[in-house]
Amino acid sequence: MMTIQSILFPTDFSACAEHAFQQAAFLADQYGATLHVLHVRETRKPDLIPPISLSEEEIIEQLQGSIRDEAALSEKPHVRLVRSEVRRVSASVGILEYADEHRIDLIVMGTHGRHGVNRLFVGSVAEEVVRLATCPVLTVRHNQCEPRGILQRILVPIDFSERSEQALWFAAELAQSYRGQLTLLHVVEEVALPGVYGLDPVPVNTPDVMARARASLDDLVQQLPDDVRATAVVMPGHAARDILEYADEQDTDLIVIATHGRTGIEHLLLGSVTEKVVRLAPCPVCTMRSTMPPVSIPETRPTRHRTTKKQLVT
Repeated sequence: MMTIQSILFPTDFSACAEHAFQQAAFLADQYGATLHVLHVRETRKPDLIPPISLSEEEIIEQLQGSIRDEAALSEKPHVRLVRSEVRRVSASVGILEYADEHRIDLIVMGTHGRHGVNRLFVGSVAEEVVRLATCPVLTVRHNQCEPRGILQRILVPIDFSERSEQALWFAAELAQSYRGQLTLLHVVEEVALPGVYGLDPVPVNTPDVMARARASLDDLVQQLPDDVRATAVVMPGHAARDILEYADEQDTDLIVIATHGRTGIEHLLLGSVTEKVVRLAPCPVCTMRSTMPPVSIPETRPTRHRTTKKQLVT
């Protein structure tokens, strides 16, 4: 099973960053993980803002508010804290180097900081971290800064690649931690023809293709542990658009998605579907790079019942 022994929370002490702290704190408590609170001072920029640091007492207070309910606020969280400040040429370099040096298992961070610039994900510190981190990264966009509480609805887009199935097992672990509902979503892509032909996209949602996709998703659901509540959804359309629409309509709390699918391209781009999802998702997104070491999955998986895995034929 997956283990999370260390979680990195990079912060510039902005409101958005501090809301992301709630998820980092809860997971650290849930897994008994060490929580690293990191501030990077960039050497390539003048220090326009005086240095700010959180005391251990202040962090403990935030941990209590993030982890415990009102009836248990007096309990001290069982979280080991490591507070660090480093100077690097850029925030992303500092975060990535720190994550590698300390063998971080999960990074939890906001996508926008002090300036609150209403811009796309491209060019941000979080984008560089998502592209290059050697561990999963949970990001909270600038317009998701209001606390969302416990993650009850977790969405996992599945394209039947090995990496997307790895993301599923990571999501299943999170669903167990949060006691949440897991939804596996596969979008059967329509075939888009060049506009010169004057034709609309050709639907491929024939009963046979949809049935095969549904059977494959159902098989993945059956392989999950008994205590994971999971459902499967198959729909025709366009992957990025329909993942986003489904997440919005279902009031999804978290999307867990691989950065590459079937193509397995080993470069620094996120992949078109994942990039759009991270940019535009109505909720936090947890990404897993295709070059990450595989998630540790037991050879004998606890399953609901024995089943033979079916493959989607395209």
